[in-house]
Amino acid sequence: MYKRISILKTAFLYGLLTTSIISCTESTGKNLGSASTSMEENKLPVDVIEAKELELNQEEILVGTIIPIQEVAVVSEISQKISKIAFRNGDYVKKDQLLYKLNDADLRARLKELNAELKLASLNEQRYLSLLSTETIRQQEYDEVNTKLQSLRAQLEFLNVQISKTEIRAPFSGIIGITKVDVGAYVYPGLHLVDLQDQSKVRINFSVPEKYLLQVRKGKTITFNTQLSNMEYEATIVAGNSGLDNQNRSLTVEAIAENRKNEFKGGMSAKINFSTLDEGTKGIRIPSQALIPSEHGYSVFLMKDDRATITPVTIKNRTENEVTVLTGINDSDKVIVSNILRLGEGTPVVEIIETN
Repeated sequence: MYKRISILKTAFLYGLLTTSIISCTESTGKNLGSASTSMEENKLPVDVIEAKELELNQEEILVGTIIPIQEVAVVSEISQKISKIAFRNGDYVKKDQLLYKLNDADLRARLKELNAELKLASLNEQRYLSLLSTETIRQQEYDEVNTKLQSLRAQLEFLNVQISKTEIRAPFSGIIGITKVDVGAYVYPGLHLVDLQDQSKVRINFSVPEKYLLQVRKGKTITFNTQLSNMEYEATIVAGNSGLDNQNRSLTVEAIAENRKNEFKGGMSAKINFSTLDEGTKGIRIPSQALIPSEHGYSVFLMKDDRATITPVTIKNRTENEVTVLTGINDSDKVIVSNILRLGEGTPVVEIIETN
């Protein structure tokens, strides 16, 4: 009987202990759930975007002027009448091709006289030289004759140069313009006769604002189009001016483009697509509202392990709505874009999940 009572007592105590353990477990679970809920409620809700690294291609539209690779105003170097025009307006002419022939009749008449004088002076000089060798004449007498001979030779050389200038030739190959004079017109040194342009290539002159000077490099490729076509053409930067324009703080730059199809004419305007970033530059675009300005630059808040972490960044091309981050943010980082003013380093945060 005592043994039976002992067994019943043991069973009763075991049941009581089991009930207590279950009760404690339920109580502990409720307390943990309550604490977890409390922690979630204390986190600041924020909007987050995932950073995506992109290859950047920021361009500025600039306006330039197209100029032939070579151009010259053909002028006369002597005073004379035009006897012949050897081209048609708008022709393609080759280097050294005759353009104008000036009247040279009087020059050639003088040439004939001078050659006769020179022949006589040469014979006279030889005779005097022979007499000098026998001491029949003085050295001074021979010197006078020899000086006259040298003078006539100099005159002949000058006259030949003048005669050569009666033939006005193309200094290079290119397109000849419209003649400004006609046959019979009297021309003089420096008179503008016609324009000649080499349009096999063209120069494009344009101005680059001071803030983009670091992007001006010899050999850099630019693209452009004209008012006649939306087709994009390529040109290569070959030079920049030695200094900035004092008025608009810009640098005059020259680029060269091929013109094999003769699509470009001197004086045409060109719309240049000028890249303001180095080729291959990568960055991340984020809303401008995510930026935190300071005296040292800018920072952003990243969400890491459910906390806000402040990170310095370098930026470029900021607009009202968007900014490009070059350094400080990595691909796939979570950038906080709302409640910025309520955040601090280490602030607990929770991402707002939009549901439809």
